[in-house]
Amino acid sequence: MNKSKFLLLIIVVLLIINAVLVFQFFNKNKKDPKTFIIEKLHFDKAQQEKYEGYVQKHRKDVNENEAILNKQKSALYATLQKEMDTALVDSFLTAIVAQQYVAEQINYQHFLEIKSLCKPEQQADYNELTQDILHLFSRRKRK
Repeated sequence: MNKSKFLLLIIVVLLIINAVLVFQFFNKNKKDPKTFIIEKLHFDKAQQEKYEGYVQKHRKDVNENEAILNKQKSALYATLQKEMDTALVDSFLTAIVAQQYVAEQINYQHFLEIKSLCKPEQQADYNELTQDILHLFSRRKRK
């Protein structure tokens, strides 16, 4: 193997190593909310088990609420194909707003459940977590 091929091989290997390291760095920092909360609050095994139950219930409630919300939105947008009926459109919009209110109640209740899991020494971490809630759940893909 001549010198130029050897140097090219070294460069390619270094580029691959750098790409892997960058990928791992960005992947490591993008934890799912459940893992982030467990780590942030330093939950022990018993807390994690209770939290898992809360997460399952929360996902079920959110999915059911989103299904209702989607039906309401479909009904609203179906009115675009008909003659304008302001009263009907207003009723759909009112129903959608009410359902969005339910969504916020579901999320708020979920965080109250998380708070109830925290021990006194975890309260400061929980208070920090509440400041990150909007960033944690904004426009993420649901599983």
